[in-house]
Amino acid sequence: MVSDEKIIKTVFTRYRLGNVLIWLGVMTWLPFIVLRIAGEKPSLFWFLPFHLIGVVGGSRLRSLARKEMGALAPKKNLLRVIGHGLIYIGILVWAPYFYLKLIGLQPVDVMNYLPYHLTGVLSGILFLGLSYLIDRTDALKA
Repeated sequence: MVSDEKIIKTVFTRYRLGNVLIWLGVMTWLPFIVLRIAGEKPSLFWFLPFHLIGVVGGSRLRSLARKEMGALAPKKNLLRVIGHGLIYIGILVWAPYFYLKLIGLQPVDVMNYLPYHLTGVLSGILFLGLSYLIDRTDALKA
């Protein structure tokens, strides 16, 4: 028989595994960066699948675990909307890169797009973090 405690542990394990996958997806780029600093030109396509599997898979796993825990979705506010918008823009920066690289068959340097991607994603995460802190502070006051 499966106890409630075992189910709860499984859900928390799934949530933690989601966090680990996200971090592994982000850290996938460390060897890429090291190779770039060393003067090599590694292919983006060797690292991108692992990055996407980690980040997208981990966030989906975390989201499913939150639903299973019965955690309420964070309330919408301006900071969250701005944060998600910046993340989407940071991801969409890659559309022209992949268009030029795969369809236009032009030589394109990944470093021309990476700063914009990181600026969008990291500033979006900053806004989401601010929203979380404000919500958390308000909840503690109440």
